[in-house]
Amino acid sequence: MPNHLPIRRPATGRGRTITSAKTAHDWRCICCGKLLGIHRDGQMHLSFARGHEYLVNYPATATCRGCGTLNQATGSAR
Repeated sequence: MPNHLPIRRPATGRGRTITSAKTAHDWRCICCGKLLGIHRDGQMHLSFARGHEYLVNYPATATCRGCGTLNQATGSAR
């Protein structure tokens, strides 16, 4: 009987390991939990495909790329 277990490989993106550990600084979608940004030094750090990165002030509003839910971050990390 063949073994059909999936092969587990570390997730990588552009040569670095992607971690899925949740931290207190993460801004995640209220519906699906997808990472939208990271609270850093009183601003929100946003990173998109092809190397686009932004630091924005609060309040920050974003539509989740995964499920389409509108999310808003009103202040810095606790």
